[in-house]
Amino acid sequence: MQMLNAPTRDIGSLDLNYGLWLGEWFETIPDLQWPRTVETYSRMRYDPQLTGVLAAWTLPIRRATWAVDPSGCRDEVVQVVADDLGLPILGADNKPGPARRRGVRWSEHLRLAMLSLTFGHMVFERRYEIRGGQARLVNLGERMPHTIGDINLNPDGTVASISQHTAASQPIPAERLVWYVHEREGSNWAGRSIMRAAYGAWLLKHELWRVHATSNRRFGMGIPAVEAPAGATPAQIAEAQRLASAMRAGDQSGVGLPPGFKISLSGMTGSAPDTLAFISYLDQQMSRQALAGLMDLGQTPNGSRALGQAFLDLFMLALQATANEMAEMATSGHAGMPGIVTHLVDTNWGQDEPAPRIVASDVGTQHEVTAEALQMLMAAGAISPDPELEAYVRQTLRLPERAEELPPPAPAAASAKTTPAPPEVDPEENPEAEPETAQEAAQRRLTRSSARPRKGRAATGQRQMTLDEAESGVDPDAVQSLWERALEALLAAWKSISQAWRDKLAELVRAAVDGRNLPALAHMHLDSEEAEQVLNEALVALAEASAQQMAAEAAAQQVPVEPPPVDEGHLGAIAAALAALLAVWLAGAAAREALRLAVPGADGSDVADAVTDHLESLSDGFLREQFGGALSTAQMTGRFAVLDAAPAARYQALEILDRNTCPACAEIDGTVFDDLDAAKAVYGTGGYIDCHGRQRCRGLVIATWRGTL
Repeated sequence: MQMLNAPTRDIGSLDLNYGLWLGEWFETIPDLQWPRTVETYSRMRYDPQLTGVLAAWTLPIRRATWAVDPSGCRDEVVQVVADDLGLPILGADNKPGPARRRGVRWSEHLRLAMLSLTFGHMVFERRYEIRGGQARLVNLGERMPHTIGDINLNPDGTVASISQHTAASQPIPAERLVWYVHEREGSNWAGRSIMRAAYGAWLLKHELWRVHATSNRRFGMGIPAVEAPAGATPAQIAEAQRLASAMRAGDQSGVGLPPGFKISLSGMTGSAPDTLAFISYLDQQMSRQALAGLMDLGQTPNGSRALGQAFLDLFMLALQATANEMAEMATSGHAGMPGIVTHLVDTNWGQDEPAPRIVASDVGTQHEVTAEALQMLMAAGAISPDPELEAYVRQTLRLPERAEELPPPAPAAASAKTTPAPPEVDPEENPEAEPETAQEAAQRRLTRSSARPRKGRAATGQRQMTLDEAESGVDPDAVQSLWERALEALLAAWKSISQAWRDKLAELVRAAVDGRNLPALAHMHLDSEEAEQVLNEALVALAEASAQQMAAEAAAQQVPVEPPPVDEGHLGAIAAALAALLAVWLAGAAAREALRLAVPGADGSDVADAVTDHLESLSDGFLREQFGGALSTAQMTGRFAVLDAAPAARYQALEILDRNTCPACAEIDGTVFDDLDAAKAVYGTGGYIDCHGRQRCRGLVIATWRGTL
């Protein structure tokens, strides 16, 4: 075996002087060299503008959705991490849990951790408690930056320990520390505050504040001048000076002058610097350095809504990046200083155990939901009023849940002129119906009654899977993608069948019309043998691929199963029946159109051509529904074949693939069956047998073997 020339040791090294021994190497301002930076930034953060900047940076991150991502981890590990940090499990905990009385409160920890943006760094010391043979995290004690006297480094530039200026003089080793640092470079573990670039503007602003206050006091009433009489003695001149200096502005102020003395108040002459404008400029610079320029849009002489949105978009991207960075530090930490999660998992289960991740989502992504916006989107056909959308809108607008026994109210029309909604047409009853327009589809969806809201869904439109469902190894996206590819391939292969059938029907229509034998239209017959073969090949191929998927799900649970042959006889019977039904359907559509056009004396060729045009204009919606139902049956046939060959398991209904879930499917979702036969009784034909959407149902049966072997 050829060995790779992989480097196993460092040649270069970090410049430790660039860290904390002499302060940041290129920082020339003493007040901004650690540890004096802590005092400087403590004073700066109370400036009104910088207080607003810090709030703009921290509050959206604090209100974001923080959770534990369980992907690839065992339930026990995920549950301990979530419990010890007081965080929900992503996709499983959709509702707030009970209040915590002890241990780590994540919201408080996050607020303190974000002081790393203010000071450049923020340090915590972890403490465990042994309960039931496990180390449980009970505290993340903050070690405030002003208490840290020394940051002791290893030769490789990582932190070895810290010492505090407190009663506890014992150094704290790095492995006990959780370290948040902003913009670390090299061995500078003090980081860099987001206020660093604002130091110059802040310093000038506070000096100008004092100057402006003095000028207001000085020139607010004018400069008093007392003129002594002509030929005044030095004593009289001194008295005039004393009188002028003693004058004060006030509602009871007054002056009494000796004979011959005169008094005047002189205003400032000439121009003076616009101090307030310069202070406003400095405020804008402090906002700009933190990408918070949107805070100043109302005080600037120009700007636009589009500009404000551009500022906001950039700012939100920066906030999400910062939140992701903090989540990564909380999860994995730094070299020599493991994160909260990895240290907790390593302590209890060892370093080979996969550790879940802390994630932060939707930082600043919530947009206002208005009735006008929803109405416009539904009228355009972009969204439909499905149960999940209704549940989300009710939750966002804080509306009560719908009473299930009450019918949903009819939505308002999209314009002042209202028109009755067209009835929903079943393509099986009227297969030759003209395809509906986008506006007609939107109107039909607006008048359709809503089903019962389901559990919370992710941004993709599917609800989040529970931990039990995820343990089954099922990949809903892969299952759906396999089905969709099979459907598109079948529709492509069906084009030649449709063309041959249309040509045959045109020939039969021409003969019936020219022979003045209209009753023959009712007896037109199409050969479905080739169509049956195409259908059968598609169903068997999908069933075999689905069996492989089911076997992979079992293998993910350490249950090896060799996919057995699928029931080709059953699938062949389905293909034969469906092919014959589709032939009858198309022949019936052609006969009805020909009967409509066959006026007395009509030419058979003209009628046949018109019938052909009509058949070619038909939507493929009916075919998609019929093929989709058959392919769903094939998919479940392949999955059930593997479950028949595998050891007994825990079988559960999974209604996660439907775009719109009916009340019946919402009710069966998550149901655990007594045995495999019970699951087959309701999912043996593909989707749920009582689904209101019939062939459109995309329900599945999944299996978990934990605790059954």
